[in-house]
Amino acid sequence: MNTLTKRLWKCISYCFPFRKKKPNDNAVEEIEIKQESLEKQPIEANSERETSYEVNSERETTIEANSERETSYEVNSERETTIEANSEIETSYEVNSERETTVEAKRKRETTTKAHRKRKAANKSNSTRKTAKKPNDAVSPERDKLYCDECVSRQKICFEDQVKTSIAKKKVFWTDFKRSNDFERGLLSRGWVKKIAPTFNAGPKKTVFRDPTYGHKIISRYDIQPNLILTRKRVELHLLREDQITNHFCRVHATSKSGLCKVLRQWCLSCDANPHTFFPRCYMFSKINEKQAFIDDFTMTAACGILKWVLRTNGKSLQDEVIPSRKEKEEKTAICMSDAKINNHGPARIVPEDIIVTALVVCQFHLYDLTHEDEDDIICAGIVDRKHFISDYYQVMHHGAHIQNSDKYVDYCHQLLCKLRRVNPQLDIDGEKNIWISKPRNLSRGRGIRCRNDLKDICSLGREWVVEKYIERPLLVYGTKFDLRQHFLITDWYPLTIWFYKHSFLRFSSQPFTLESLDTATHVCNYAIQKKLKNAPNRHPNLPEENMWHSDEFKEYLCTIGKEQVWDSIIIPGMKKALIHTMKATRENVKYRKNSFDLFGSDFLFGENFQPWLLEIQYKPGITKDTSVMWKIVPPMVEDMLRVVIDYKDDPNCNVGGFELIYKQF
Repeated sequence: MNTLTKRLWKCISYCFPFRKKKPNDNAVEEIEIKQESLEKQPIEANSERETSYEVNSERETTIEANSERETSYEVNSERETTIEANSEIETSYEVNSERETTVEAKRKRETTTKAHRKRKAANKSNSTRKTAKKPNDAVSPERDKLYCDECVSRQKICFEDQVKTSIAKKKVFWTDFKRSNDFERGLLSRGWVKKIAPTFNAGPKKTVFRDPTYGHKIISRYDIQPNLILTRKRVELHLLREDQITNHFCRVHATSKSGLCKVLRQWCLSCDANPHTFFPRCYMFSKINEKQAFIDDFTMTAACGILKWVLRTNGKSLQDEVIPSRKEKEEKTAICMSDAKINNHGPARIVPEDIIVTALVVCQFHLYDLTHEDEDDIICAGIVDRKHFISDYYQVMHHGAHIQNSDKYVDYCHQLLCKLRRVNPQLDIDGEKNIWISKPRNLSRGRGIRCRNDLKDICSLGREWVVEKYIERPLLVYGTKFDLRQHFLITDWYPLTIWFYKHSFLRFSSQPFTLESLDTATHVCNYAIQKKLKNAPNRHPNLPEENMWHSDEFKEYLCTIGKEQVWDSIIIPGMKKALIHTMKATRENVKYRKNSFDLFGSDFLFGENFQPWLLEIQYKPGITKDTSVMWKIVPPMVEDMLRVVIDYKDDPNCNVGGFELIYKQF
């Protein structure tokens, strides 16, 4: 290299010093810090750095070679070459920084993956710990979801939204029913929520809303009053708002034994309907004059029983106009005398015919009271010796005594009974035994009920008793007595609105029917009594073991005896008529309130002609599902009741299920 070239190179190197570019101190420190944090890729980082150094050294070697070859280039061209070399070095640093950024992103992803794995392992251990308490339970996907924190929080949020929506739409209910699953199921399906509190008007500190599916609880922060109140207890109406709906009425007198008798007796004085066509005669011993009225009725019934005995003994009935021959009369008399020996455990006593005359007089007076006819039709007049007459009556009916010369009075008895039958609708159900049923005024479910046929025994009862005429000739199914429970719903009193449920059930006695015994097991059909008794071994095999029939089964039985038409032509119309008249009579005493409703249960007995007779009305009847028949009736009835009470208000054309609107006073 000549001297000129050396000087030129020395000048260039002095102005633009060329040396190996190493990372400055700060860059080295950053690389070392990043190198320590990257645990998984130290080798890759070093290789990348070495590659960058090799690229720089190669470039510098190229520049030196070019500078030696091109000594004659001017200073400006050498400066441009140096600038290009520096830009390439800067580009290599940018590549390194991009790679470091990629490594850092990978590290963050790995850290997130590790945290997710730890959380999943913790959830798995928690679910394993909870399921260990019940080793027999299989772990299902739904249960895994339940214990997932995200799912639980999501469910809580959904339930909170549902509660807020229901409160805004006024769909909050409260109930104290112990077995209210049917009511709750129907309301929850309609978007209602249940207020859980000791009372319906409890404050926020005692109010909780509970998710029926997952069990989440929400504590109320402010006072929330239910829009629907379902209770079996009495509700103080002054505590309710006008828009609150409740299943409660005040002063429904017809739901008590004495109240039903009282309201029907008062109502018949102000209307044309006759309660004696659907309600047996009844007397309340709490009233001063009621006991004497009962004694007169007992005497009249005994007199009618003597006339019926005369017709039956001599082979004639009210429906049969054929008088039997003398020989047939003697056979009937012999049968009667033999029955008397069996019942009296000795020779039969002969009662004089004066008892028939006395019976005719009593019945004639009774006919006059009913029809206000002239006294010319009275067979004979005189004062009736009640004590002597009742004593002879007991001899005939209770001890099987025979009446002298009874055949002479057959025509008189028949004519008078036919007249009485036209004005006394209960003549056919009275029978001959003069049996009455005594009921405690304030008890239910058949407690304390007894059948009695002795006047002195009945009159010894106190003021807390109600005495009702027993139906001695009831309709029997396979020789067994039964009654029918019919439900109906009232949604308003002004105007009176009555809904009749189309399904009902029959309750059978556990013993075959007979009037020779006045045992409660034979004559009282309440399920609360019969479920404690054993069925008689001589019962008909077609009778149900649980002593209960669905109304559809009863209709099938009517078809087997060729009376399928009486259900729609006699039974159903008779029950509707009785309920409408009774509720009309009751309405005047009810304390009225809008937005109230309730379910009632009425008990009916049927005569031999299928005519229904109302026995009593139950307020808030028990609808527990104790039998297979109740399982068929109760759930759909509760659902249909909610349709009437809730859905019908918004849509009068909605489906109301088994309920039929039988009366609405416009």
